Amino acid sequence: MTALLADVSVWAGERTMEHWTRVTNDHAKVTFGMIVVVREVFAQATDALVQDEAEALERALRAKFERQTGVIHNSYFCGRERGGAALVETRTGWELHTTLNSADADLVKSEADCRAAVDLAREMLPGSQVRTLVEALYSAMTRILLAADLLKEQGTDRAAVVATAQKEVSHAAARVEAAIQRQARFIYFQGALVGTVLTVLLIIAVGIASARLWPSLLNTAGLAGACVFGALGAVVSIFQRMSKGTLVLDFNTSIRHLRILGGFRPLVGAVFGAVAQFALTAGAINATLGLFVLAGFAAGFSERFATDMIERAGQVISRLPH
Repeated sequence: MTALLADVSVWAGERTMEHWTRVTNDHAKVTFGMIVVVREVFAQATDALVQDEAEALERALRAKFERQTGVIHNSYFCGRERGGAALVETRTGWELHTTLNSADADLVKSEADCRAAVDLAREMLPGSQVRTLVEALYSAMTRILLAADLLKEQGTDRAAVVATAQKEVSHAAARVEAAIQRQARFIYFQGALVGTVLTVLLIIAVGIASARLWPSLLNTAGLAGACVFGALGAVVSIFQRMSKGTLVLDFNTSIRHLRILGGFRPLVGAVFGAVAQFALTAGAINATLGLFVLAGFAAGFSERFATDMIERAGQVISRLPH
């Protein structure tokens, strides 16, 4: 027992010396993991002098960490395992700093999930929304750290402990995903509005070219009406799906890509509107401008409608005499 305590004291002395060097070196970076290690030294040491030194070192590391990274608003440390979490306010927003040295793969994965959710929230959401979500993920992380401590006790029901921690993480991650989906829909809709303006300008240019170059081949008014209302149908479809919550977007892409995808949606609607107009004409239907407009809107609103119309037109054409 005496030899074991001596080994701990030697190990503690080596670790504290290494971290004092970090404190005194102006160019050295202090991480939250270093604070966690020193807390572990304090917890394991039995010598009063080592405990006092570890406590002083922790204060020094924490002060330098806050100067370099940001203010620690809340922190939690394991009692039996090397692990900890800190809610930090930096110059660029709110961050979650974590360390966990656990042999349980599920807990390690849950820690990674928490950090990934924080990164997504910081990337996709405005700062006013990030703090609440990072606080929820910090709370979930404390559950993971508590589970890591409980697994060190004899007779602990591992499955129940790990499942409780995973449930907390899943709940917090679901809140982040819901918030990001709302933001992603808003960004996508912004892109769709800009895309509508550009698509209408393109339709006007195509209409002018049609009237000048192919007046006898194309029904310019019908084509333009179908395209414009195809684009509008696409925008209305987006808005309706947003209001119902059925518009699910891939938020792993960048904000710029979301806007670009939204911007192309009215153009796709306009193309479907044009195809619907051609399908009506090819089907030898005595179509008026109003019919073209309605067909264009329906095609832009529902790609399935446009596909069905094209298939029906193809059947009509195949029955026409050659």
